[in-house]
Amino acid sequence: MSDATLRTKPGELAEAQETIDRLGHESSRSTLNRWLDILGREHKTTFLFELEMWIKCFDRFFRIKNHPLSEQEQKDIVRRDFTEELRIVRNATLRMSYLCGEIMNTDSAGMKRFNTYVEGQLKRVHTMDRLIDRLLQQPTPEDSLALLTESLADVRVLIDDLTRLSSVGFQTFTSVGKLINREIKRCRYIDLLVLYKFKPHYDRIENTRLSVAVKSIPNDMLRQDMAKVFLEFFRLMHYLDFIQNDLSQDRPLKDSILIFTLINADAVMLMEYLEKRVMRIPDLSTTVSEAIDATVYALQMELRKVFGRELIGFVHLRQAPAIYAKVENAHGLLRDCFQQSVVALAQVFDLQFEGAVLFDTFQTKLDQSLRLRSDSWRLLCHLRRFEEKADKSLVMPLIEQITVYRDTTLKYLMYKDWDEYERFLEEVIAARNLEELLKVVHLFGTFLETLLGQVNMRAVLANHPFDYPGIED
Repeated sequence: MSDATLRTKPGELAEAQETIDRLGHESSRSTLNRWLDILGREHKTTFLFELEMWIKCFDRFFRIKNHPLSEQEQKDIVRRDFTEELRIVRNATLRMSYLCGEIMNTDSAGMKRFNTYVEGQLKRVHTMDRLIDRLLQQPTPEDSLALLTESLADVRVLIDDLTRLSSVGFQTFTSVGKLINREIKRCRYIDLLVLYKFKPHYDRIENTRLSVAVKSIPNDMLRQDMAKVFLEFFRLMHYLDFIQNDLSQDRPLKDSILIFTLINADAVMLMEYLEKRVMRIPDLSTTVSEAIDATVYALQMELRKVFGRELIGFVHLRQAPAIYAKVENAHGLLRDCFQQSVVALAQVFDLQFEGAVLFDTFQTKLDQSLRLRSDSWRLLCHLRRFEEKADKSLVMPLIEQITVYRDTTLKYLMYKDWDEYERFLEEVIAARNLEELLKVVHLFGTFLETLLGQVNMRAVLANHPFDYPGIED
């Protein structure tokens, strides 16, 4: 041992180790950025973004607070069967393995080492050679992908055995989650990828008008924070795009619960960021603070609609139409909320900002209110006609009209009105005879009349009078 080493103090050794760690971290970050640049040129960043999304889904999905559960389900959580949830996780691991293969070149060093390792393991199950040692060192990002692929294959074997049991308990479910997330953290470059949330390769404000609005914010701290807020909203909407693709292509939709729990968790963190970070910026104007308050309130209400009602019981549904309806409604509620939030915040810094410039599917509060008023009036007319001419042959068509309103228009109502509407629908279905049904229909019509009056008082409808048109049979 040299004299210099003998004279080194413990604190200096710790400082030296921190320097080595920092340099190693910076080197890894540099390697990751070069890899992202390569994937960009190869048009593979879409695969990487999706892979990162599923990885984050696992982190959120195994935290039960992010699940859409009723109060009773939360109380009985230790007795709940999580078999269906694990099957959903297994499906996601298959998709992740496919994405890893698409990202890796078939002739890449990482893939070659992984394939050689697998072949070697088949011949020498109990022998750890230098190939697996090199794989675990992960000198390149593709080595991390290869290690992730191996880990996912092991997870599927474990899940296959667990789902053959009569029931999978809460403790087993959370333990599987811990194992999966530990395996993912072992993948050096994948862990680093997730650690750095916003990456210019696929996290950016592409709309010129919005970009100019953000850059025009004079307060440096507010400008930086609002840029992050907008990026977060766009990332949330990007997650929703994957659900939309499944809806439009008629794919299985059960796995979307993973993405919904990710959105739930990240939206809650966004609200906390707005309240605890942005709202505490010194000398924040009243206009900005009121807009942020309104945004947080809207997010809270819509998340409550989706996760406190719409998606409850989703994982145990079996019928495709019911699954599709819940996913479509939840997706629509969240998409509209995120779009409205982005536009409302943008208008604080650019009064002439229009949502249609940013979103093809943007629906203004005016559009929603017009639709709500028209559909409510139409349903009310059908109820009153049934009262005038009650007949058993008209019962099923009436129930269908009430159900269609619930599945399409109800989302434009205030959350507090949802329960009462659902209660009337249940009473209409449960009515044992025409006399009982007529009493329910009359009360239901009174409810809709009151509701229609409240809708008509909305400020956005002040210049849009309603002429109460006749409804054709």
